Amino acid sequence: MPDSLAQTQPDTGRGREILARMDRLPVVRSHIVWIVLIAVNMMIEYYDNGLNIPLATELPRDPQTGVAPEAVGNVLSIFYAGMIVGAIIGGRLADRFGRRPVLIWGTVLYSCASLMTAALPYYESLLVSRFITGIGVQAVTSVLVTYMAELFPAARRGRFVAVSTISFTATAPFLAGLAAFILPNNPPGAWRILALVGAAGLFVVPAVRLLMPESPRWLIANGRIDEAERVVDRLEAEALASGKTLAPVVVTDEAREAKMTFRGLMSDRGLLKIIAVVGFGWFGATLGLYMHQNFVVDILYAMHLAEGRDEAAALNSSYISYLVWSCLYVVTPILTFLLIGRFERKTVILLGSLAGAAAILGMAFGGISVYNVGATLAFILTGVVFSTYYAYIPEVVPTQARGFGSGIIFGIGRLGAMVTGILYTALYYPSPKGVFGWDREGVYIVAAGAYVVSALVVVAFGPKTANRSLEEVAHDQVLSAGAPSQTTPTDPSSSKTVLDRA
Repeated sequence: MPDSLAQTQPDTGRGREILARMDRLPVVRSHIVWIVLIAVNMMIEYYDNGLNIPLATELPRDPQTGVAPEAVGNVLSIFYAGMIVGAIIGGRLADRFGRRPVLIWGTVLYSCASLMTAALPYYESLLVSRFITGIGVQAVTSVLVTYMAELFPAARRGRFVAVSTISFTATAPFLAGLAAFILPNNPPGAWRILALVGAAGLFVVPAVRLLMPESPRWLIANGRIDEAERVVDRLEAEALASGKTLAPVVVTDEAREAKMTFRGLMSDRGLLKIIAVVGFGWFGATLGLYMHQNFVVDILYAMHLAEGRDEAAALNSSYISYLVWSCLYVVTPILTFLLIGRFERKTVILLGSLAGAAAILGMAFGGISVYNVGATLAFILTGVVFSTYYAYIPEVVPTQARGFGSGIIFGIGRLGAMVTGILYTALYYPSPKGVFGWDREGVYIVAAGAYVVSALVVVAFGPKTANRSLEEVAHDQVLSAGAPSQTTPTDPSSSKTVLDRA
């Protein structure tokens, strides 16, 4: 296949009209089904990601793994190295073959790798299985956030993303509850039970095959106009059958992105600037998140031991605290829902990052009580930041390169996650295991600083996307030739007639 993502030249006028019809839709039953499937998939992705929290504490306790305390960061980092590969490869495949196939086969891949993690719990095999898990998880995540950008009406897109954060809210206490119930009361190898749960994606694949359509925006960008129109026709029929009205179609003259080749998009300075700016922001947010979150139980466990508590009591108290933080995480989707529909995405990112950094600094310098309060607030506030990025990242990249462009941004971010294991060892452990030996203060100062610096860059240079069509964002930020955008209101019935005659 040539270097362009699509050699066919789609009917841009018809394609623009289909996209405008999608954006004017009310919420219908299919939208609800799709967001539920997306949320369930994200629950499993978050579970495999969050599994690093108990693994950081449990792998060194299990003599069968052969993982020394200072080597546990390698197992955690290799997962994020896999995510970098998955972000780039998965995004490229999603742009070439479609969103749906990558979602299905990526889910199969990480589910099988989770089975391997549970079955072969040795240091070397863990490096392999967690690397493969990372590839599959991030390939799927890139597609899921792209789906959220492409399937839902522009005016409601942000709130659908906010609803999807319920997946994080549900998964965090579920994982923490399993850890608190299973790990302190069983032999050290009990963490394998938690790894086994990560294979649940195999049960979701059939539902995705039956109920998730291919993205109409991807279909249009690849010249498959009739297929895209059939999806929109079904949505409009659902709306009318439920007694809802269809707003007038507003067609924008902003569809040149559908004609451009992949090489043309990637050589566009505007697009490269967006990838650099948003990628840096995501890098800092990801580094900050996993720097404070992956090791939060491990550090609290050490704090309890330092106060003279025995190992069993310290472990139990640490996992109970983890469960409490995770249950209070329920505030995250509520905050996200309230903020993301009212404010610009990058404004929410800045406010959440500043508040989250303050909470993380409390974890750095306070005692156990302050640490617990700071961890709770950090879980909630950084969750808002992450949820907002999940809406923002696919919005800033044009359809023709959305999978691959978003994948590059996600890959840059996962690089931040990958270095957290190395940084943790260097900052937390005293010499000779570590380099600096700054204990938890160094760990959390780096995490807080990463949040603040990266958010400031995004606010200063990132594009605005809230309540705008994806085509408008692409036109203004990447593909604009300096001509003003033209919009043409069209009556719904006449629009349909035009499409029927086409």
